[in-house]
Amino acid sequence: MTDKPVMIHGDLCADVTVLSAEFAPDLVGGALHGPAIAPPYLDGYAQDIDPATVLVPEVLRTEADDDPDEYRGFDAPKVHGGRLLRHSEEGLPITLPR
Repeated sequence: MTDKPVMIHGDLCADVTVLSAEFAPDLVGGALHGPAIAPPYLDGYAQDIDPATVLVPEVLRTEADDDPDEYRGFDAPKVHGGRLLRHSEEGLPITLPR
């Protein structure tokens, strides 16, 4: 999360890009390559993609997840922000093998 503008002045290439109200670039000057998971209100970024097809199950929300604070403010569909952050910080896989 950042309170400062995020501008990518070229292409954004990633195995997957996960965006939410907590983080979305203000500008992508080039093309977005790869799947993007974003809430529908982030026009131009949201794609019709099931997060379970690109993310490891450990970072997805389940019906047992009932503490919104643990999501870390993430509103990307089906993504558990807290577990996504922990996986990233610990160097654990986030995306499924290709």
